[in-house]
Amino acid sequence: MEVIRTVQTVKNGQVLLDLPPELSGQQVEIVVFTKKTNPVQRKSLKGVLQSYAKPDLISLESTAWENAAGEKYADR
Repeated sequence: MEVIRTVQTVKNGQVLLDLPPELSGQQVEIVVFTKKTNPVQRKSLKGVLQSYAKPDLISLESTAWENAAGEKYADR
């Protein structure tokens, strides 16, 4: 089975499709799909995790790594 894929614009309800000469006299199946022309709008993740924020811990973020490393390796 040979597949020929092309995107055409419908004009006056018709599409002109040139097929290879070796298909002449053979039965072919034509399947039509519509192609979306509107660009997909990207959704932003900005603010999605805001409901999990703990405002009282925000001030500790700048030294969080130092504090965690200090606690983990304090016994060494």
